[in-house]
Amino acid sequence: MATTSKIITVKDTAFGQDMLEVLAERQLEKAGFRGLDISTSILTLKEYLVKKLSHGNWRVDPGHCQPELRYLYPIYFDSARVLLAECVAEFFQTGRIYMAVLDPYRMEYAEHEIRLLILRPEDVSSLLRALRKVHAPGHDLIARWKNQADQERWLEHLQTLQQAISKLQ
Repeated sequence: MATTSKIITVKDTAFGQDMLEVLAERQLEKAGFRGLDISTSILTLKEYLVKKLSHGNWRVDPGHCQPELRYLYPIYFDSARVLLAECVAEFFQTGRIYMAVLDPYRMEYAEHEIRLLILRPEDVSSLLRALRKVHAPGHDLIARWKNQADQERWLEHLQTLQQAISKLQ
């Protein structure tokens, strides 16, 4: 399907930018924006989402799970893994990952090029599992697109990611 429409990506959404800023603050700044470790990124985003959706009470009462955590976490975490898959595909297509991260002191975006990617075989498997999962017709990441053309562009994007990452196995 050839379209002239803009590709739909998680990286270009407000959620994607938020997750990139979390990675920048908690992982990338410490490494001078030199490299992105996918395993660490998965753990960083997972921990951030659990804390955010559980209102910080998840360690106090781990048996109690707020509705936000139970219902939103799987969708958000799937989105985060698709974002990481986009970063991996971008790296293997261009040799770098481009990030624009908000500098809170200057209140402007600072551009960063990450030229090192740490990707383990288990990361590839995890990203491919996530891409297969979000490619299922009933998944919320597909259902959120009300316009059929947008759904088709989203599915095409997921397929492209899946093809790029499956070459790494």
